[in-house]
Amino acid sequence: MKNNCRTLMLLFAIALTVGPFTVRTEAVGNVTTRTRQPAPQAAMLRSSLDIPGLTLTKGDPKKPVMRELSALYTIQRLRSEQGEEDSWLISEKEEPDNYVGVVSFAAGKVSRVARFRKWTQDDDSVELAERLCELLERLTQERGSQAKILARSTESGKVYIRGVELVFGDKRVSFDIVSRNGTGSKQTEVHLDEVV
Repeated sequence: MKNNCRTLMLLFAIALTVGPFTVRTEAVGNVTTRTRQPAPQAAMLRSSLDIPGLTLTKGDPKKPVMRELSALYTIQRLRSEQGEEDSWLISEKEEPDNYVGVVSFAAGKVSRVARFRKWTQDDDSVELAERLCELLERLTQERGSQAKILARSTESGKVYIRGVELVFGDKRVSFDIVSRNGTGSKQTEVHLDEVV
C-alpha cells in the first residue's frame, strides 16, 4: 500500500512539474483561462531527468553516473522492503539531510531516476499528502489506474488559480493553489477536492 501511494505521489508531482507545453489563453467576460496544450508523445521525449549539475538518462552506464554523482553529491545505498535493490539516495554534500533524489540501476545501467521537487516534514504537508494518497488509492481501486491529467491556470480579477485535475471517468481529484491579492496583502491556500 505504501509503495502504491509513493508511486501515485511521484506521478502527481511529475504532473505538476513536467513540460514542455504551450499555453493557450482564452478570455470570456472578465475571466482569463490559460490551458496547457498536449505535450509531445512520450516516444518523442528522452527518458532523462536533470539533477542540478548533470542530466541522468535511462540506460546510462552505472560507473560514470556514480562517479559524477559522487563528485557533486553525497550518495548512500537504499534498501527496499522487498530486499536489496541497487538504489541510491542523493543528497547535498554540505547538508546531507537535504535530499535531491534517487537513482536506481538494473543490469549495470540507470533504470529509474527520481528528482525530489519538495521535501518537507511539517504536519500540514504530511496530512495533505496522506489525504491525497488515500483519495487516489480509493479512486484507483474503484475505477482503475487510467486517468486523464488536466493542468490549468485561471485568473479572474485578483484571484489566480493554478491546478491539476486527475480525471477517473466521472470522478475527479482536483488539486489547486489559490492566490488572492487583497488590499495590501496576499493570501495563498491549497485545495484538495474530490469532484463528481
